[in-house]
Amino acid sequence: MARYGISMEFEKGDLGRFNSACNASVRNLFRGTKKATTEGCREILTDAVRRIPKYTGTAADSAFMEVKRRSDTALSYWAYEGTVGFGGNGDPVNPITGEPASAYVVAVHENTHAVHPNGEAKFLENAVREYMSSNFRRAVEVNAKDALRRWSD
Repeated sequence: MARYGISMEFEKGDLGRFNSACNASVRNLFRGTKKATTEGCREILTDAVRRIPKYTGTAADSAFMEVKRRSDTALSYWAYEGTVGFGGNGDPVNPITGEPASAYVVAVHENTHAVHPNGEAKFLENAVREYMSSNFRRAVEVNAKDALRRWSD
């Protein structure tokens, strides 16, 4: 097993400033997770709304997102989770059928045999897959660099 180490020398008075800088960078980095989670959810939801079949616009109008702290981890004050979906946002009612979007949006998402003149089935799943394959890494890198830059400037 390879072992790596680092050795640093500080003037006694500089050690406190170094420790403060390290603590600040960790706080900023984890604050960046909320920003990254929010931006990721927003990108996914925007793409999903673009992809959702639109007849009356009711399903698209039911789009929602929520970002909150995770409570199931020791780092709950730094860890965030995002939820994006449809059938929320007041659950608007389709003016043609009289049904709330939540009553049919899952069926629209899952029915891959339906023909949609505009939009597609799996609109949310495809948006998530696209984000994970092309945008996730970029978002993490940008937000981590931004968070770390705050204390170094």
